[in-house]
Amino acid sequence: MALRITAERPGDEDAIAEIVCKAFDSSLEANIVSGMRLHYPTFDRRFSLVAWDGEDCVGHALFTPTRLRLLGEPVLALGVGPVAVVPERQRQGIGSELMRHGHELGRREGFSLAFLVGHPEYYPRFGYQACYGFAEITVDTEKLPGPSQRLFGRPVRPADLPWLAHRFAAEWADVDFAPIWGTTLAEWTAPGVSAVVWCTGEGARAAYMLWKHPGECLVLLAEDPHLARDAIAQWRPRTLAHHPSGWLARQVVDPAWGHATVEVSEAAMACELREGVLHRYLSAVDARLRPPGSTVWPLPFLVG
Repeated sequence: MALRITAERPGDEDAIAEIVCKAFDSSLEANIVSGMRLHYPTFDRRFSLVAWDGEDCVGHALFTPTRLRLLGEPVLALGVGPVAVVPERQRQGIGSELMRHGHELGRREGFSLAFLVGHPEYYPRFGYQACYGFAEITVDTEKLPGPSQRLFGRPVRPADLPWLAHRFAAEWADVDFAPIWGTTLAEWTAPGVSAVVWCTGEGARAAYMLWKHPGECLVLLAEDPHLARDAIAQWRPRTLAHHPSGWLARQVVDPAWGHATVEVSEAAMACELREGVLHRYLSAVDARLRPPGSTVWPLPFLVG
C-alpha cells in the first residue's frame, strides 16, 4: 500500500463525502464536514486531510483550528473529527497515519493541543486522555416562576455579533476547554437550529438563545440576570448546556429551580501537541481546585 496523505483540494469534496458516508454508514458525519467547509470561518483545507492509495480515496480526517480557554488563557487548539476510513480498508493503519499527520501539522503550525469526543479504546494510542466532559443545568420547570415580562424573538442580525461575542466570552471566561467564538454570522446561526435574539417590548436586546429541540437550550447569553430569567421562564427549557462556573449558573440560576453539573467523560479527550500545556489544568482538576471543563462544538456539529 503506497499511502499518501494530502490536504483537501478543490474537487475532492464528493470523494470525501462518499468516504465519510461509507465509514459511518450514515450521512450525519458527512454533513458535518460539508457544513464546516461551507459555513465555519476557521475551516482550513490544509487541515482537512485525505488519504489516497494510488488514485483511490480511502480515508479522511478533519482537524479544525480553534481557540480554547485553559486556566483563563487562550490556547491554539485543533478540534478533531470526523475521522473516517472506508470499511474495506479499516484496521490497516490508515486512520493512524491521518492522526499522526494531523498532529505533526498542528505542531509545525504552533497549535498546543488537539481535542475530540471519540472512542476511549482507540484514541489513547495517539496520546489522548480523558480530561474534560459535559456540563448541564437541569431546570425543574414546575418550580420555575413565570416571566416578569413578555419577550419577543427575532433573527440574529449582523449588528448583534459584537454583543454576542462579548457575552459568550463573559459566559465561558472561567471554563476550561471553552471555545472563543467570533463575529461571523455563521458562528451564531445555521440551517437546522433555532437561533433567536429575544427583545423587550421596547426593542431592547434581552438574550440570545440557541436550541435544536424543544425543551433544551444549547446556548443562552444575556447581560442582565433578570432578563435572562425572563427568557428561561418564557421558553421553559428542561436543560441548558451550560457549565457551573459560567455566568449563567452563578448569576442567573436559582437553586430553587435549577442545578448545574459537569462530569468528566471517557470520550472527551485531549492530546498535547506542546509538552506540558495540560499539566497545570490536570493538576488543578485532580486536586479538586477546579472543576473539569467542557466545550461548545461549532454549529455544523449540532446540525449534523
